[in-house]
Amino acid sequence: MEPDQPTTRINDGRCDRGGRFVFGMFNPAEAAIGGMYRVHADLRVERLPLPPVAVANSIAFSPDGATLYFADSPARTIWSVDYGADGSLGTPRVFVRLPADEGFPDGSCIDADGGLWNAQWEGGCVVRYDAAGARTDRLPLPVTRPTCPAFGGPALSTLYVTSARIGLDEQALRDQPDAGGLFTLPARRQGLPESRFRTETPA
Repeated sequence: MEPDQPTTRINDGRCDRGGRFVFGMFNPAEAAIGGMYRVHADLRVERLPLPPVAVANSIAFSPDGATLYFADSPARTIWSVDYGADGSLGTPRVFVRLPADEGFPDGSCIDADGGLWNAQWEGGCVVRYDAAGARTDRLPLPVTRPTCPAFGGPALSTLYVTSARIGLDEQALRDQPDAGGLFTLPARRQGLPESRFRTETPA
């Protein structure tokens, strides 16, 4: 994806409300050199005018599609940015900055009320923030490395959370036998159907 940056690879991504796929990069050296990109219906790939990241995560869109959220995990920061229906972007602003003792922002999803649910790597929990960035819910997990939440079930009211085993030493794996598992949590809120990628219909 970035031949001039051979250490980067694609990481997190999600479709916007118009069906375009937005994704960011991962650099294992954790230097902020990776770009944020968008794939259009004609499969054209566009680099977005956003700051470079080391580990792109938490890519999500508000229910009306007018706000894009994204994180650079090593920076412990989730940003929000105005996102036009035509794809135009505003100036990123800090949405949430995690304290050093609360882990790193990983994957996120959005509920029907516009709340952002974030899996917090090394934080052992999923946290919900309202549209203003205030924490409203914290759901603890029996593992330290949750990776991404998603709403599911008939009413989209169950929160599914993936987790990771990678990088855990033998003692941590003994302490967390369910590390790497998939968890279900009652969110007490309703999710939104995810937007699907839309391609151009051949003439």
